[in-house]
Amino acid sequence: MMSKYTLFVGLKNEAGALERVLGVLRRRAINIDSLTLTKDKESGEMYRVIMSVTDEVVQAGPDRIVKELSSLFMVMSAEHLEDS
Repeated sequence: MMSKYTLFVGLKNEAGALERVLGVLRRRAINIDSLTLTKDKESGEMYRVIMSVTDEVVQAGPDRIVKELSSLFMVMSAEHLEDS
C-alpha cells in the first residue's frame, strides 16, 4: 500500500521561491500528487504551500526532506504529516 504524506512549507514572497522548493523534490525524484498555494492573509509576506506526495518521500527520509527544505533561505517553516 502506498503511503501519502502532506508537506507544508511557508515561503517568503520572493521570485523563484517555489521553484527552489520544487527543485529539492525533483532532485530526490519525489512526485507531487497535488499542490495548493495560498497567500497568508495576516502578513501578506508569506505563501503557504501544501503538497501531497507519495512513497518517494519515505525512501528519501521525511526528516531529511524537511531539513533540506528548511535550509533554503526563503523557507520560513517546513513540516510533514503522514496521511495514510
